[in-house]
Amino acid sequence: MNQNYTIFTYVVWFIATYYVVLFLVILFSDKKKIMERKKPYRNYSPFVSIIIPAYNEEESIIETIDSLKKLDYPNIEFIIVNDGSKDRTSEIVRAAIAEDKKFILIDNTTNKGKAKSLNEGIAAAKGEFIATIDADSVVEPAVIRKVLPYFSNKVGAVTITVDLKSIKTLLDKIIELEFAIGLSLFMKILSTFNSVFVTPGPFSIYRASVLRKIGGFDPNSITEDLEIAYRIHKAGHKIDNCFNAKVKTQSPPNLKAMYVQRRRWYTGALLTVIQHRNMLFNPKYGFFGFIVPYTFLLIISGLGLFLMTIYLLFSNLISLAQFLQYVNNSTIQRILEVRFDILTISGINIVGIMALFTSISLIVIGLFFTGKSIWKRKMGVFAFPLLFFLYQFYWMRAILAVISGRTTKWR
Repeated sequence: MNQNYTIFTYVVWFIATYYVVLFLVILFSDKKKIMERKKPYRNYSPFVSIIIPAYNEEESIIETIDSLKKLDYPNIEFIIVNDGSKDRTSEIVRAAIAEDKKFILIDNTTNKGKAKSLNEGIAAAKGEFIATIDADSVVEPAVIRKVLPYFSNKVGAVTITVDLKSIKTLLDKIIELEFAIGLSLFMKILSTFNSVFVTPGPFSIYRASVLRKIGGFDPNSITEDLEIAYRIHKAGHKIDNCFNAKVKTQSPPNLKAMYVQRRRWYTGALLTVIQHRNMLFNPKYGFFGFIVPYTFLLIISGLGLFLMTIYLLFSNLISLAQFLQYVNNSTIQRILEVRFDILTISGINIVGIMALFTSISLIVIGLFFTGKSIWKRKMGVFAFPLLFFLYQFYWMRAILAVISGRTTKWR
């Protein structure tokens, strides 16, 4: 078992290292392209529709509406779809938009789900481009002007940098780094070889013609913003990323809320891959058809290694406990007096140390490219590797849910 564990550890380490090195090579070799800032159009202002689906968002939607009112873009409309909220969302929205003719409220009395609400907004939208924004998110005034120049060639959607509205707890500090690396820099790198696999819900913008061509969002998907990215690729369109445009969203307030969120994310990701399995290893879809299965190979193998490690750890602890029952106090004392010797470090331990060092280095590099202060986020940097353990639990829960056919609710 130990020999198999050693071999498996090196295999997983190779898969992960290759993945990281690949992205670092792209990051540094295409640095100019990644950091590129396209200039806003001067004499081109196509009509844009922004859809805001809302369900029980009385505490946050007013801030979202205020940020939309500050957009410095003339040809625009805002479509708020109240998805049968049971709180004061409808009342608050009506008071906030008052006589502002740029705002349209679709006030549903029954809850239909986020995807259906988005599709209802798409049906009412008049814009050449349609953006979607969560009702707990805020955007910067120049966001539309920044993203429109990225709609060239066959680009069907553009994503932007995702950040947090407020950072108070240690969990916030960790999630801030996760978003900076995973939902921002990582998306920009993926866009360089047309492999963006999600259009994040906090804010993404689409060609209206593409949305209607592919039939809008899938009402049966619990991760509609991820599933639609696959169909955009299937339809022969690209997804780009505007790295210098930013949306700020709300982070889960605690670990329980984070668990509910990630359970949906990861279960939905697995279901989406199964739904679009004909795209995997299909050269028709370029790098996208290979980067997705490689990512899941890394996730599944990492989970397998984690479970094997836990099993061996407890197995060794039980064996040690049984051994200590049959030895005298002097033997126990000698065991306790064992001193650390660097020459006794095994190859597996070295791999673990290298993995930890690589993770922290990747975060530091990511912060550098995103322009965030490393020193101000030192607590988050050192606590970030703890997410690895949470990821294993979330993915294990998601895999079990998919295998058992258990329904995962949106909330």
